[in-house]
Amino acid sequence: MLTARLSATLAFLLSILSFSKVPAEELRSSFFPQASADYNALFNQMDLRSLRHASLNSWRHGVNPKIYWTESMETLLNAGNTSKLRPLANQAFLRLLKDIHLGSVNPQNVGRDIKFVQKDFLTPKQLQVVILTAAEDPSRLLDLISPQNSPYLAVKSALEKVYPSCLSGQWKPITPLNTTLRLFSQHPTILEIKQRLALLGYGFKMMDDRFDGDLLNAISDIQWNMRINPDGAISPNGKVWAFLSVSCMERVRQLQVDMEKMRWFPQYFESRYIFVNLAMSYFILMDQSTEWTRVMSFRTVNGRPARKSPTMRDEIVKVIINPYWVVPPTIFYEDKVNDLANLNNEQIREYFNSHHYEAWSKDFRRKMDPTEIDWKGIADGRVEPDVNIRQLPHLGNALGVLKFDLTNSFAIYLHDTNQRELFDTPSRQLSSGCIRLEKPLDLAEFLLEDTPWDRKLIAAMMARPGEIVTKSTEITVPSYKKTIVYTAYLTSMMSSDGVVRFVTDLYGQNKAIAGTLRGLFQGE
Repeated sequence: MLTARLSATLAFLLSILSFSKVPAEELRSSFFPQASADYNALFNQMDLRSLRHASLNSWRHGVNPKIYWTESMETLLNAGNTSKLRPLANQAFLRLLKDIHLGSVNPQNVGRDIKFVQKDFLTPKQLQVVILTAAEDPSRLLDLISPQNSPYLAVKSALEKVYPSCLSGQWKPITPLNTTLRLFSQHPTILEIKQRLALLGYGFKMMDDRFDGDLLNAISDIQWNMRINPDGAISPNGKVWAFLSVSCMERVRQLQVDMEKMRWFPQYFESRYIFVNLAMSYFILMDQSTEWTRVMSFRTVNGRPARKSPTMRDEIVKVIINPYWVVPPTIFYEDKVNDLANLNNEQIREYFNSHHYEAWSKDFRRKMDPTEIDWKGIADGRVEPDVNIRQLPHLGNALGVLKFDLTNSFAIYLHDTNQRELFDTPSRQLSSGCIRLEKPLDLAEFLLEDTPWDRKLIAAMMARPGEIVTKSTEITVPSYKKTIVYTAYLTSMMSSDGVVRFVTDLYGQNKAIAGTLRGLFQGE
């Protein structure tokens, strides 16, 4: 693990270098002669056995060591044929560094919800700085060049916990059940289940064959993460049993894929940032910009599989109290137009009045009578719509009473909600792409700290039950509270309590990534 001082020093050194980087596509297609020679000059000074040791331990970085130190290379080393081994080892190690630093999967090939492009690799001069910082030790170099952002490290910690249990044989298949197990049950398989869950970090006072309170808590936690209302039971062929039946190496591959996702992100996160795990529907704000670290965490509701929340980097620029909601194009065409197409004029007017909707021209210069719009023609594709549907600010507004504007051009932002009961459910991938926050007032208070907009004033401005507000209040986030927002679909990680948690990949990202990920472990 890097020290904070060493990490900061490395980040500073890389930031002041002005050399152009080597495009990832160039490295992926081939090593050009001049570039190869420049990199070779850096690696030639490294001991071959040290390169071997670093390569064989690269599993800790979520890759398969066999890809980077092959049997033929081992044969050459044992034979003392260093002249033939050296160029092979150098090229393989360069590939290993590249795969760990920026990933082997181009994020643009995964799906339209991924809003990243593949990063560039370090130039030889930049890499030389890192090598010097690592004291020419290949293992330290791997640590320095790998991502240092917190989500990546959380998944890496999970891999370091799970993978050794695959190698040692501790992770064993569990004897199939023929009966449902629940609190106070006694069954030989219960001991096997406890042993498996202990490998994931769940704590048990008694490692025996009794279904006790510790096991109940662990199973309930697993059910919640599997988006099931917890009942604490383990049934033959049920979802908990399916969770327990996943092999060790399959879990390792899941962790590998999630580590790959975080390679697309900046190596280091800012001192103040928000990270939303879209797969686990969870928000965390980390602020290390002051003498003491501040952390805020709560649940989210984010995009359903048909309308995925994007994987992206953005920034909060405004806090909006009592926001208008302008119906996004997807919801407009797929939901609202279909609702209105078969209604008569009286029903259309009632629909707009009951939801506090207004119809406006697309440029918002002209308010329109919704009964004069050919909704059926729009639904059938015969009429090109020149209309926006906008919902007035009120407590029942789809955005709730607080909205946090980002800078992206695809209408994704963070906001409150009029369906606050959804935060009490385990399945929270329900929105049309935007991210709903369980505690938006806490975030607004943080962002507007040291301004006249304290918590009391913000709350006083928010709409009351039954009140329709005629105008939103927009407040620019001050520059000194600049907060970056990261969102990613991580289906696995080690949490702060030391438990490794897994969730189902409803977005289908893992399969898409696994198909082209270099260094994916094979077999069971």
